Amino acid sequence: MPRVVDREARRAELVSAAAAAFAQRGVANTAVSDIVKAAGVAQGTFYLYFDSKDDAIIAVVERVADAIVENTAARIAAASSAVDRLLALPGVLSEVGAEPEAAGLVDLMHRSENRILHDRLAEDMTRRLVPLLEAIVDEGVAEGVFSVGDSRAAAWFVLAGLQSVELAGTGIDEMPAALEKATEFALRALGHQGPRR
Repeated sequence: MPRVVDREARRAELVSAAAAAFAQRGVANTAVSDIVKAAGVAQGTFYLYFDSKDDAIIAVVERVADAIVENTAARIAAASSAVDRLLALPGVLSEVGAEPEAAGLVDLMHRSENRILHDRLAEDMTRRLVPLLEAIVDEGVAEGVFSVGDSRAAAWFVLAGLQSVELAGTGIDEMPAALEKATEFALRALGHQGPRR
């Protein structure tokens, strides 16, 4: 009797194997044969789930992005006001790399040989975080603590400022203070006049 394979579980195994292979060899130096070897499956099995290595790259990025966005949304939801949510955002995003499950993938994304993964993750994260930030800005406007006419453009501005801290080559030790300064600037740009909290 042939073994029944759970497609979701098999795909998840292949994504994990791809992440492990990328971590070991770098994205550019990883072939599909390396991924299937790490997964312990035949090469044809890979192509039942992915059209190419690029599809596996996207799957790894989506896994990381899902974890970051879910964690970020849950932690920000616990804050009591729009200002507190915005102030919590940089800390939540920087803490993601400290979590054991995510730490390896975050390190993987930041290696120079894996720039492709990093750039795809940045694109995916931006797309997912803009609505979250837009909701925070809308909440702040409703609370009377932010004064902006276009909450979507404001969300773009805030997120771009936070991303620029990393893109400017800020050292890991300097990152928390730099993100705090960028967030303080964003609060002023959003029209917040009161104390931080």
